Amino acid sequence: MIAREQRLPRWVRRAVIAVAALGLLYVILGPLTSLDPAQQAGLPLLTDKLWFRIATTVAMFVVMAAGWNIIGGLTGYASFGNIAFFGLGAYAVGVLVSNQRWPFVAALIAAPIIAGLFGLLMGVALLRLRGHYFAVATLGVGVAVGEVVNNVPSLGASTGLFLPIVRSDLLFFYLMLGAALLAVIVTWVILRSRFGYGLLAIRENEEAAAVIGVNTTFYKVAAFCLAAALTGLAGGIFAQWNSFVNQENVFPISANVQMILMAVIGGTGTVLGPVAGAVVLELIIQTLAGGGTNAVYSQIGLGLLLMGCVIFIPRGVIDFFGGRSRLSLGYLRQTLRETSA
Repeated sequence: MIAREQRLPRWVRRAVIAVAALGLLYVILGPLTSLDPAQQAGLPLLTDKLWFRIATTVAMFVVMAAGWNIIGGLTGYASFGNIAFFGLGAYAVGVLVSNQRWPFVAALIAAPIIAGLFGLLMGVALLRLRGHYFAVATLGVGVAVGEVVNNVPSLGASTGLFLPIVRSDLLFFYLMLGAALLAVIVTWVILRSRFGYGLLAIRENEEAAAVIGVNTTFYKVAAFCLAAALTGLAGGIFAQWNSFVNQENVFPISANVQMILMAVIGGTGTVLGPVAGAVVLELIIQTLAGGGTNAVYSQIGLGLLLMGCVIFIPRGVIDFFGGRSRLSLGYLRQTLRETSA
């Protein structure tokens, strides 16, 4: 008989919530100690340049994973081309700031709009496909957009675009953190709305959803546009933060794989799953960045970690700490039966 799922003790859940709350408080308030008034007051410096870069990168991937989660986790359409939205958002800011001399704020507002409009066109064309056909098609679009950008002179071609340097780690950290908070709030609102119920119905059975009155085409395209806009917003912030954009740094397929893994590890279809996955996976990736022999073994360990997550906690770490999954032989047999069905 398959072992029954058990919930974690209440004190464990409370401890996890308390630790998470303290961590969030540190992330929000810790950077303020780098300001001159705080240093003049004698407060200890809780952050440095490396911390800012890692924290900003983690927040960026929270936005990207949360955007992918809307179309991949809630709607059930695994897109491998969301990096196109990130790149378009980055290039929108790059072109408007560098070539058109727009202020960064105005260009940043345009970034999610341009990415969302492209998501609309891409969604209407590709969301007629399903399964691996949709995944491969979106991957092709993601690669194609990067190649097109790399060959258009007005977009910098292979040289790329140089933006005015803004030396403010604090500014870009809070901008990316705000975008991450917005992505989480959007997911939370969706999951508690009629629109969200429609997306979940499509994920479970699209034909049945259509029968009960869900406009599946509209819902899928709208979800794709939201995912595109959020991802484009992250790309727009990255462009000014990095002060340089080209095909290699804003259209990397590896980033597309990372955002999917983050959502899967944290828990697809949940509000905080992409957040947990982005924090865990990005910190591991940053740890492996040093290279060398140890990095090779660490990469193997990362692969084993991902394999273990897929087998033992396929719903992600959020469900695991919620007590809905547990490490047991019975749960392993249940998971293998479900995935092989």
